[in-house]
Amino acid sequence: MQFLRLNGCIKIRLPIVNSFRFNNRMRNTMKLPLLSCVFILLAASAARADVVIDWNRIAGDTMLGNQTLQNPGMGSRTYAMVNIAIHDAVGSILGTHDTFYRQSSPALGASVDAAVATAAHQVLSSIYPDQQSALDLALSNSLAGVSDTNARALGIEFGTRVGQQVVSKRQSDGFAQSTPYTPSGEVGRWSPDPTITPTQEAWGPGWGAMQPFALRNAPSFTPPAPPSLTSQEYADAFNEVATFGALNGSSRTAEQTEIGLFWAYDRVGMGSPMRLYNNIVQSIATDQQNDVAENARLFALTSVAMADAGIVAWDSKFENDLWRPVTGIRGADLDGNPDTIAIHDWVPLGAPGGGVYDDFTPSFPAYVSGHSTFGGAVFQAIANFYGTDNIDFDVTSDELPGVVRSFTSLSDAMIENGRSRIYLGVHWNFDDTVGQETGKSIANALFANSFTAVPEPASLVVFGGALGCWVVWRCRR
Repeated sequence: MQFLRLNGCIKIRLPIVNSFRFNNRMRNTMKLPLLSCVFILLAASAARADVVIDWNRIAGDTMLGNQTLQNPGMGSRTYAMVNIAIHDAVGSILGTHDTFYRQSSPALGASVDAAVATAAHQVLSSIYPDQQSALDLALSNSLAGVSDTNARALGIEFGTRVGQQVVSKRQSDGFAQSTPYTPSGEVGRWSPDPTITPTQEAWGPGWGAMQPFALRNAPSFTPPAPPSLTSQEYADAFNEVATFGALNGSSRTAEQTEIGLFWAYDRVGMGSPMRLYNNIVQSIATDQQNDVAENARLFALTSVAMADAGIVAWDSKFENDLWRPVTGIRGADLDGNPDTIAIHDWVPLGAPGGGVYDDFTPSFPAYVSGHSTFGGAVFQAIANFYGTDNIDFDVTSDELPGVVRSFTSLSDAMIENGRSRIYLGVHWNFDDTVGQETGKSIANALFANSFTAVPEPASLVVFGGALGCWVVWRCRR
């Protein structure tokens, strides 16, 4: 909800909503006393839309500061927890959408900005205690922008409660479990890249067993088994990546090489691919001029969709344990498929090491592609939120500073993100296509069942009540 003062009048922009399901929160909102309505409207007027973007940026910076936890699982879990906390702080104070976790009521007049900053700070501090000083400084800077001392104090108190609750809810979700895994050495099964990292250890064998955030029946989203090594589909994927993903003698164009590198974010020091995807959401939200309630819901939808997509993808990876192209192409003499010819010295273009590391193959099985599943989830979640796939936006990448990739639809970006893995030579085509569909289905299920916006009529009731209160007050003066 935004307030604009034009020629002495107040013009009000009501929140965009995508659901007309009546629920308890709506009924409670309709029963609010008129004075409560005024406080809600005043809280909305004090909230800046970019407080949500600010703390998503801070989350990304915090991830960069801790190299131990830079992996796709922890990146997606962190963003999901931060944005659930932000979402619930905003939704509780403004009444614009259902909270994800049941929250006690905030005090009337609590600052949205202070609550958002404090809730996000609580979550990030719990995950990254080594970044405490930087996080404390970021919180101090955020709170300094809230001039009303009482509203600030109330916001801090409520944000602390919200953040602590999110941390408590996820404390035993299985993120820290240790699951043993030893490569079997069998044909078709994952083993380390023999060209660069023969001693590489697999990351995330237990991540697929972690408690989902929003999926009610995670096994129902499990992808089907990959094609057999003797199938034509496998042979086609084999020959495609052998041709387009090779370091030397590839048929890639210069643009395809750029695409492969642009979307990578695989090595420690990049903050994981989640940081790139979250930056894209920030850019689109800024371009679309979202208000604070819209941003709270958008970032919750996208980050939780990615977190649950990661859990499903990693369950598939270690259930199917499929080898990567570097192993499969070199070992094709053993796959039983007459349409695959072994190239014993084949080397992939590889995930970029950025001059810090040698280029490499990521350290987990191939099927399904994590990149493609995350991408399917985030771009479908954005499309669901705005109700359209046709959004113009630009993407920049820390992998290739100065390069800008421009898109006229979300699905085009999703497809390019997935295809990038074939150009790097680290995935089969079916890893990509099935991963995209899996991510999309997760985003659709999430949109249908979680982070529901309060129906717009409730906003009208709140506004009407507040306006009536203001009129009565003016008449009695």
